[in-house]
Amino acid sequence: MSVSVSTRRGAESEQAILDAARDILAHEGVEALSMRSVADRVGMSATAIYRYFKNKDDLVRRVVRVGFERFGAYLSAAGEEQPPGSLDRLAALGEAYIRFALENEAYFKLLFSLQHPHPHSIDDLPHGAGHGLLRTAVLEAIEAGSIRRYDPDVIVMYLWSVAHGLLTLSMSCRIEECPEFELGAVPCGPIELFEQFRPLVRGGIAAGPGDDGDEGGAA
Repeated sequence: MSVSVSTRRGAESEQAILDAARDILAHEGVEALSMRSVADRVGMSATAIYRYFKNKDDLVRRVVRVGFERFGAYLSAAGEEQPPGSLDRLAALGEAYIRFALENEAYFKLLFSLQHPHPHSIDDLPHGAGHGLLRTAVLEAIEAGSIRRYDPDVIVMYLWSVAHGLLTLSMSCRIEECPEFELGAVPCGPIELFEQFRPLVRGGIAAGPGDDGDEGGAA
């Protein structure tokens, strides 16, 4: 067997192990994860798993790191598409957060689980778990006059909570299937609802002078 073929097969086996461990962690919890449970899923011996990972903790750390790297890539790509200092960049980051979760649900559940097997400091995570990108975008928006001057860390947590709360609600009750959440005759999923949140995030919910009472509509 050539070196290139052997290397490719090794990489494929490693990825299969990571994928299996991710699914177990996301859907069954860390208690259900073992080298044996992973081996059973990928069709190899538990001993073979140790060729790629030192132990269970090493495997968990690798799964988490891969997830956060993928998450960071989503945010980085979205942010670069919009001008610095703009509200559009902040909105793009929020939408990318939601798209990552919808397209990588197992990773999202693992990375943001309330019972995370290996809690981390944000600074220790790849891309700062998106925190640094969002904070920079907030600071740029403040300096550009796109948003009012306020504690940037409070703004970051507020915006993060809007996207994260929408996602966790959606995943727990599948809001797109609820007749209460529709735009016209079209079911309204997390992406559509996030778009509807934009004018509320921008202007708040308190009525002001000249408020015409219109409902709905994206900014």
